[in-house]
Amino acid sequence: MKIIEVNLAALDVRYSGLRVKDQRQEARLLASLEVDGQKDPILVIAGSEGRWVVVDGHKRVRALLRLRRDVAKAVVLEMSPTEALAMAYRAASGLSYNALEEGWLVYELHRGGKWSLGKVAAAMGRSKSWVSRRLGLVEGLPDGVLESVKRGDLGAWSAMKHLLPLARANASTCERLAGKIVSAGMSSRQVALVCEHFAKSSAEIRERILEDPARFLKALEAAGKGPQDPALSEAENGALKQLELIGNVALGLTRGLPRVLGYDVLEAARAKLWSAWERSRKRFYFLEEAMAEIKSAREKKPEVEHAQSGNADGCLDAAQAGSRQPQDREGLEGWAQCGEGGDCQRAGAGAETARAAAPAGAIC
Repeated sequence: MKIIEVNLAALDVRYSGLRVKDQRQEARLLASLEVDGQKDPILVIAGSEGRWVVVDGHKRVRALLRLRRDVAKAVVLEMSPTEALAMAYRAASGLSYNALEEGWLVYELHRGGKWSLGKVAAAMGRSKSWVSRRLGLVEGLPDGVLESVKRGDLGAWSAMKHLLPLARANASTCERLAGKIVSAGMSSRQVALVCEHFAKSSAEIRERILEDPARFLKALEAAGKGPQDPALSEAENGALKQLELIGNVALGLTRGLPRVLGYDVLEAARAKLWSAWERSRKRFYFLEEAMAEIKSAREKKPEVEHAQSGNADGCLDAAQAGSRQPQDREGLEGWAQCGEGGDCQRAGAGAETARAAAPAGAIC
């Protein structure tokens, strides 16, 4: 296979629309070509009037043009354009193609090259049902959506997974929504949220989403935080919500655990569940102790609190002890021991005695 140099001005890039533009990928390629030069040749076939038709390597061509180069290394294929396109796909094993790019290639071979779906399947090394599904992707999406994908403004996965179902129901509405999504520069996760809620909403809500999907996402995010108490800060509202969540989870487990820890449960499952319970019980103990210390600290008189803070015997006041994270406490040998009976006790024979003798709210 002979490599030649072809003039960039003589290249015909009619098939560039079969591949998606990826700005980040092309930026990396541009930097590589600028430093190391062109390593991999493009694939071309002879065209009319001395021109060369590019069948693979459009990203390299665009990068070379941006670098103001005059020539490109190329391999000339002596075959028809459709055969060359199929060969380029097989050579890459389809790994560098996304689903829509495969659909565009099937469309070009089937509609443009007048190949039967069976011939397309054989040329691409796929089944006939596979090429039929890929063809359905590009024929099911509106042209505006496909153009957004080709420009790199909209992800191929988002278009295929989330917009295609909407397009099958109403192509014009899908195209309108896609335009708003592209204008807002949404991520694939945001596209999924918008399309999911759009599909299951009433006509009135759908119209609101179509008017401004970005504003809808903000409202959705605010609703996800639940009702906020205006008298509390954001952090305080968050703590309140977590405490209520703990209570609800505990209530649900009270009802559900007897069913999954019955006499007929397998020993391996019982051991895992019981181990998880032991860990949770320790953490509940830490939480309960922290709340008790906070309450004790609030009840202390300011002068007592000041006197205790001045002690030089190494004692920590309640605020310091309460700020210790559970993982730090678990790392202290002998800090707490929880027996199977459910009672957590201080380790060491004199721990309780020392605690009782200490001033209220202090830990020594």
